[in-house]
Amino acid sequence: MEDGKLLMVSVSGPDRPGILAVFAKVLFDHKIEIVDIEQVSLQNTLGLHLLLKSSQTSDSQDSVIKDLLFKASKMNLTLNFQLVSPERVEEIGRRQLIILTHFGDTRFIADLSGIVAEENANIEMISSETHHGARSFEMILNVLAAADLNRMKSRIMAKGRELHVDLSFQTLSAHRKNKRMVCFDMDSTLVDMEGIDEMARRAGVHREVARITDKAMRGDFDFEESLRQRVAMLKGLAVDELIDIRDHINLSGGAEELLTTLKWLGYQVGIVSGGFNIFADHLKEKFNLDFAHSNQLEIKKGFLTGKVTGKIVDAAEKARVINQISCDAGIPLDQVVAVGDGANDALMLSQAGLGIAYNAKKGLDRVANVSLSKAKFGHIFHLLGINEEDIDEAMSCQTI
Repeated sequence: MEDGKLLMVSVSGPDRPGILAVFAKVLFDHKIEIVDIEQVSLQNTLGLHLLLKSSQTSDSQDSVIKDLLFKASKMNLTLNFQLVSPERVEEIGRRQLIILTHFGDTRFIADLSGIVAEENANIEMISSETHHGARSFEMILNVLAAADLNRMKSRIMAKGRELHVDLSFQTLSAHRKNKRMVCFDMDSTLVDMEGIDEMARRAGVHREVARITDKAMRGDFDFEESLRQRVAMLKGLAVDELIDIRDHINLSGGAEELLTTLKWLGYQVGIVSGGFNIFADHLKEKFNLDFAHSNQLEIKKGFLTGKVTGKIVDAAEKARVINQISCDAGIPLDQVVAVGDGANDALMLSQAGLGIAYNAKKGLDRVANVSLSKAKFGHIFHLLGINEEDIDEAMSCQTI
């Protein structure tokens, strides 16, 4: 390790317990400092990398290398080494890391890694994991030299839509932050329906209401104005009809398991919805949620008046609500997860530490960190680091 240079040692071969201990003992005996280290084992094949520093003489440094080579040979391992300058190490060490998680088929790794290369980002590590019956591939990307990080994310998310695969794109620091609160949109997210469309069907105005709902969810129509117009069409609808819809509400696939597990693990969990209180409050009570914010329908003598009372829960109000809830609970926004499907959720998702676009309208993934297709709530477990044993225990406790 002449002239202040560092020694990069790479070891490969059949893995078994105790390999690192053997090399570490040699380095300790020679008073060699480990500056950096990384080890991975794939199918019992080892990859070990060590960056070493020493103030010893060149003769003693040669002795270290000979001892390392001797130990490697005895363990049937291949050992390579090279001298690197501190300036080169510093240059390599400058990193801006992104975690790209891809749920699905290995065929699509070529498409995603191709975009990464074209954007001048480097894959530092890639690993695979099976969880909840699904396979995921996680890439750690150094995007320091990427020309345009927003463009890179946009291209990756667009490719995900094209290939119909679920993706997560978040900074390493955000990825490592423990999440403590999860806020869900309700209609077409937690529940597999749009409540107002079901009400409109009972009132005989479904086509008219659904057309406005679709425009509002795409962001083509002011939400507050669209809501007031749609609710006005429901004037005279009996509350008994709403109760019947509520009692037969269909949850999205995996939603019950997710809500139950999150509550059992101690997360703050609730609903922030542009839907209606008669449905949101029902879910809050059913799953013992911590909060439910939604629009209030005006009811007189058992019938809808066609009006909404109180503040409209639009995009800005959703963002304000999760800010207030997290502040009151003493939970920083970077430890908050927000899940939604429409333009009305964009502000809420963009300010959360983890914004998840679920079966979302085109464009929502521009502000979200994660894009999930319908009935893929189980992937949220992986993103939060929740294992199958926790889920099984939560669900078993629920049935006691």
